[in-house]
Amino acid sequence: MPHPHNVFTPEVHDHAVPMTEIENVKEQIVSYEALEAKIVKKYRIPGNVDSAVILQTVKDMAWNSADSQYPHDEIVWDAKILDDLLEFQCCLEHLQELPAPKLPNDSEQPPEPTDPEPLPMLKPDQCWGVIIGIDAYQASPLCGCISDAQAVYQYLVHSLGIPKSHLRLLLAPSSSPLPGTCWPSHASIIESLHDIHKNPLIQKDDNIIIYFSGHGTSYQCSDYFLKWPGGVAHLGAVEAICPADRYSVDANGPIPDISDRELNTILYLIRVKKGENITVITDCCYGGGVTHGISDTLPCGTTRKLPLSLLSGLELMLRAGDNDLKLKGCYLHETVSVLEGNWSPKASHTLLAACKDYQLAREVKKDDGTVRGIFTEALLSTLKAGPHDQSYCDLCLTISTAMDGTGQTPNVIGENRDRVFPWYPLGKGVPEFQPGTPGR
Repeated sequence: MPHPHNVFTPEVHDHAVPMTEIENVKEQIVSYEALEAKIVKKYRIPGNVDSAVILQTVKDMAWNSADSQYPHDEIVWDAKILDDLLEFQCCLEHLQELPAPKLPNDSEQPPEPTDPEPLPMLKPDQCWGVIIGIDAYQASPLCGCISDAQAVYQYLVHSLGIPKSHLRLLLAPSSSPLPGTCWPSHASIIESLHDIHKNPLIQKDDNIIIYFSGHGTSYQCSDYFLKWPGGVAHLGAVEAICPADRYSVDANGPIPDISDRELNTILYLIRVKKGENITVITDCCYGGGVTHGISDTLPCGTTRKLPLSLLSGLELMLRAGDNDLKLKGCYLHETVSVLEGNWSPKASHTLLAACKDYQLAREVKKDDGTVRGIFTEALLSTLKAGPHDQSYCDLCLTISTAMDGTGQTPNVIGENRDRVFPWYPLGKGVPEFQPGTPGR
């Protein structure tokens, strides 16, 4: 079945950075990508995975090198190569002035398909969600995140029939006419996630969706984890989402970002208690903190990433997360503290992200004057247009085609990424997945 047409129109403009510098970085990336391919083959890492996932896999191998056929120093060297590749990829993203994408009017959206009505996929009363949209940041406010979050909320309610009482909506600013709207502070975001695994109405294997539209950032692991011979803890980055009260100070001190380590620990607890049918969708980006000495401003529409918080460093963020996880009893016997150098994400959910780790997620103004995130606009257009039986991976490819020329490549991560994406309109999906059912 053909992909939807590309709904974005790039506007051409000159590069501000000398092309020789860009070409030099591109050459480095080509060389390192060739080395990455050899590393993937060498360690038999499954194909079609993100560079950051490959790095984490090799770091995990270094921590367990006693069980490996390869010398520890060799594994560490390979991890350093992968870390360098990510740095070059981030550098290129900042150097390039990408075409400014232009979102379509509603009249330009692909028409609704007229394919026959298959079996409904979801049971709306067995679906739950947390929807977060943040425009009101003290530094670098955004314009389209509330619109994105409200569009996702309306899609879940009106296209999928999910009861409003099953959805928690967090918006900043919070002057929304929608009922039950909360302000997305650090505390309220964390509490909303904990409420999922504590809610007795949510049954095992119910479908859960968590959507975030706002700023993201990243912290170099070397900002906290010391570099020592044979060590890998300092390689890579800790990614984070930025709550609305970032930069604020409360009775406990500066309010930090929310690290991917803390989020993964909570999501793993949700999986243990409520099952593996968890979808996380993020329209933000993390590449801003991975590379140094590069301007944070781009002329291609507003980017959804913030530089590192002046108040909230990596150590503060991890310690705050660790304290809260301990206080709430979230560490299971098989989970490692977020403060540990050998921390590794547990299989907990399927992530559909707006872009690769090193890319920038953008929001742009539509012809009708509204501002939307490029990724969320393409996602909802694709879901409404069909096909309606694609796996997470196939859906990601379809969205990627629609976003061609925007400088963003949507990404999907998770052990269930080959399963059918469950959040299609009612009457246009496939029978609901049962635990243990193989994907497409």
